[in-house]
Amino acid sequence: MNSIYWVFFIGLLMNIPSLVPVLFLRKASKNVKVSLVFRLFLLNAFLVLSLVTVSQNTTRKYGLFPIWLVITAIVLFVVILLPTVKFMRKHLTVGKSRAVTMSSFLIVYTSRFHSVFLDVNGSEYTLNGYNVVWTLFFMFACLLAYLGCAGSKTYSGSYAPSSASHSDYFKPTKEYETQSQIDYDIAVKGRSVLSDPNLSIVEQRCYRDALENKDEF
Repeated sequence: MNSIYWVFFIGLLMNIPSLVPVLFLRKASKNVKVSLVFRLFLLNAFLVLSLVTVSQNTTRKYGLFPIWLVITAIVLFVVILLPTVKFMRKHLTVGKSRAVTMSSFLIVYTSRFHSVFLDVNGSEYTLNGYNVVWTLFFMFACLLAYLGCAGSKTYSGSYAPSSASHSDYFKPTKEYETQSQIDYDIAVKGRSVLSDPNLSIVEQRCYRDALENKDEF
């Protein structure tokens, strides 16, 4: 097998551990998990391709890769990132979306740390321009994914509490009824109106005061 294809194949296999965070999404359906695994695999593949091409062309006097490949890798990473983030925001909370994305990216970085930071002789780790650019671009990609996972919609039905509070606020109660309506209820029900379990404390006070005023007269 050609060495280039072999490296490419090995690079794809190294992305498999980055899919482990999806297994911890217990409440997500099977279809959501399968779709998310496929999206994350493509996203991580283009992330690594972007990291490699950008780092190599930035730190070498003569770029190892053609400029069109660098631009294509970055564009494909962004193109895959947008629908992936949108998909996660639809089915997961903001916290879970960020946790899955960041942990997946971190596994990608950790799995390649040895090959990126190892020196030429292979005896110890070293810090050079290549792995610095690799790390900086990786952090920038993480920032894009982190910001993309944010949004007003955190989960399906998340706006229910807000709408419920508004509906309760505008719900008509006897607290805001006219005095004539209170007098009518007392005339019809008498003191039994106080035994209504739906009355609030304020409502009971209004009816009690009205009954006391009626008794005085």
